[in-house]
Amino acid sequence: MLVWGEFMESSPSKYDKENPFTEPAIAEQWAHSVEGERGLWRDQTLYPAMRSWLDAFNKRDAVIVDIGSGQGRSSAELDGYYGKYIGVEPSKFLLNRAKELYSSENRNFIVGNAYEIPLIDESVHRAISINVWFHLADPDKASQELSRVLKTGGAFFINTADNDSLETWKSFYVNPEIDDKKMQGEVKIPINNMALNTFYFQPNEEVIRILERNGLKVTKVTKSLEVDGHTLFAMIEGIKI
Repeated sequence: MLVWGEFMESSPSKYDKENPFTEPAIAEQWAHSVEGERGLWRDQTLYPAMRSWLDAFNKRDAVIVDIGSGQGRSSAELDGYYGKYIGVEPSKFLLNRAKELYSSENRNFIVGNAYEIPLIDESVHRAISINVWFHLADPDKASQELSRVLKTGGAFFINTADNDSLETWKSFYVNPEIDDKKMQGEVKIPINNMALNTFYFQPNEEVIRILERNGLKVTKVTKSLEVDGHTLFAMIEGIKI
């Protein structure tokens, strides 16, 4: 068993090519937007929902992993709701930003991605992943990894795009390239545009089916952030059985 502060070695991943956030310029655009979003959807809806979810388990000595932790903002929003926090992020720019902004003795930020989480089997009590799943070409592999690192009976919270509102999501992209699996291109995000982002088409029912076939039972789905009569996000909660 690894002790706190010890993590498996992580090296550059073949999956990094799939992820625009590994490009520093793209990552900086994302960081600028998230850090400027104060008082908007994250503060009004997302973070309160995560805190409520964690508080229901009330395990103060829990280890929580944040898959795709970005510049680490969630770590500060969840203080007091966990024992130890591990942010896993493939972008070195965002990882360094997280360490600069949010370092503390109960937080670790490490290199990794949703397909290759550098933690041993069944080593975390809770897992969150915010706005990552719809960027994944292989949600099945990511679900396998989530199931692998989560303890039996452990809980997960995934916030992802509501694919039932796909046409609304398409309207945020500027002349995207679209095929049968994804759209890719410049996207309008709250504070500034991001020059490149990839959105994989994953029907909500398929996301749930993939999670459940990997031993991750979905217990609740909540939709949020309505735009023009359509919700943009789906918060998926569940447990490893």
